[in-house]
Amino acid sequence: MSRMQSIPSSRRRKAILYVAVYDPHVPLTGGGTRGLALVGQLAEHLDVDLVYMEGSGYAPDPDLAGRFADRLPHVRAKVRVPFSTTGYFVFSQTLYAEAAHFLRTHTYDYILCDYGLSAAYGLLLSRRFGVPLIYSSHNLEYRIYLDKARRDKRRLLLLPYVYLVERLAVQRASILVAITKKDAEIYARWRGTSDILVIPQGVDTAVFHPFYDPPRNDPKEILFVGNYNNQFNREVVAVVKERIVDRVCARYPSVRFRFVGANPPRDLAHPNFVFTGFVDDYPAQLKAADVMISPLLQGQGAPTKIIEALACGKPIIATPVGARSVERDYASLTICDLEAFPEKIVEVLVADQPVTAKDFETIKSRYAWSVTVQRLVERIQNGSM
Repeated sequence: MSRMQSIPSSRRRKAILYVAVYDPHVPLTGGGTRGLALVGQLAEHLDVDLVYMEGSGYAPDPDLAGRFADRLPHVRAKVRVPFSTTGYFVFSQTLYAEAAHFLRTHTYDYILCDYGLSAAYGLLLSRRFGVPLIYSSHNLEYRIYLDKARRDKRRLLLLPYVYLVERLAVQRASILVAITKKDAEIYARWRGTSDILVIPQGVDTAVFHPFYDPPRNDPKEILFVGNYNNQFNREVVAVVKERIVDRVCARYPSVRFRFVGANPPRDLAHPNFVFTGFVDDYPAQLKAADVMISPLLQGQGAPTKIIEALACGKPIIATPVGARSVERDYASLTICDLEAFPEKIVEVLVADQPVTAKDFETIKSRYAWSVTVQRLVERIQNGSM
């Protein structure tokens, strides 16, 4: 690769250096799904070089990483650095050095730092090389640490650092991206302005849509999806076992609760539970279910799987936390407390309407990646907020 200084900035494609503390090729988490979409969409319109850390907050599965390695074909150049716990939760000198090398040898219009403590690299690199910073937030990071500190006290030790980095990035970013309007309101108080671009957790409507043959399951299938390294998702399995499954089985004795996602808690097994682990073709699993549930008691950020299920026209039953930032005007979405979950699940199974297209156009207008990321592309191409 060579510098592009000979090409007038008004004529060449804008160039960004994308820095991530996770692997955006692998949709192992909501963050991975978002990163894959952001990088992919940006690379269709801009020159994107990518520096990222392996894994998704923990050591990568080499087989899984290999299966998804050919994603993001439009990225101009990629460098991955090894995962380390200290590097992920505090700082990786290797990640910083690789990003700095790109900035020394190429010309960029922006550094885009995506998710959490990637902001630390953006602050340092932007100041050192004089390249404007885009900070793309997936949630209020310091609040995530507060929630998780209830079970992992080590998070409390990191909390001041996380808060400082997040707040400085919000204040100093030339372009700031929030994932929800609520997050943007908090950032506006830190920033002193409301010039914040909200890009919600989106959906690929070419993949997630309601135009497929409805499932005809016998027995019926109830789906929950999550990465079970996350304590909130593990808690869901325990809640279903203790408070939901037996009451549903009273009406549908053979019903299957299918838990899709990496690192399933097999210690919480039940005769009506199926743990699949991570699956490559998640959309097929979603479309094959009779109902999607999200009985979360704790959670932050945007509920990726709810949005994808809405796009697929799937009946969804969720707690207020499970559906947190999602609008309440969808025909296929039921919000209720845990006590009502078994009754609502049975009602959906009796109705036997496992797919509807009623909400699709609304979801597409609000959440299609091709629509939402285009707003960021336009900001970058215009060179201002």
